[in-house]
Amino acid sequence: MSDPWAPSGSGVNGGITSGDMGGPALQNATRGDLPAIMNGDFGKAFEQSFKEYAQRPENKALLERHQKKEFKKAARLSRKSKYAEFQNQVLCADYDAQKNVAPYLENRVLRRVINTFCNDPNNDFSKWANNKEVLNLLESAKRMMDEGRLTEDEAEEMMFQIVSSPDQKWHHEWNLKTK
Repeated sequence: MSDPWAPSGSGVNGGITSGDMGGPALQNATRGDLPAIMNGDFGKAFEQSFKEYAQRPENKALLERHQKKEFKKAARLSRKSKYAEFQNQVLCADYDAQKNVAPYLENRVLRRVINTFCNDPNNDFSKWANNKEVLNLLESAKRMMDEGRLTEDEAEEMMFQIVSSPDQKWHHEWNLKTK
């Protein structure tokens, strides 16, 4: 079965300019349907028809599978978007900053720590990537994980405990940002 949402035209923009009227609900619409389409009645009828379809027990499993598929697709697109933003931040940083963080990007936990450099209010990734104290902490964490004294999961849990500790001066700010 072909994709019902795929554009049927061959014009510019995948058919938008070639007379394609959209999804299956509108593909059989006639000029007489135009007033109903414009004032929203056509959409209401389609909505009611879809609700009836969705409420039928035989369609429940199909709709659940489709929803899971859409959710996974949206989550994957979100991850790709966040990765692209992070990659852009790193590549826009100065050469020294890129060189400083490069050894740590292969480690899942350290990459997530470096990703937090993008949260700087002034959008200054390089400030954190060139900070000697930060680099020393990254180096010691990497060394401990490479030597097997610390697993990635233990490192992540330890860092979470440190940043969420009520003993830290930024605890109130942490609570506000993580609600």
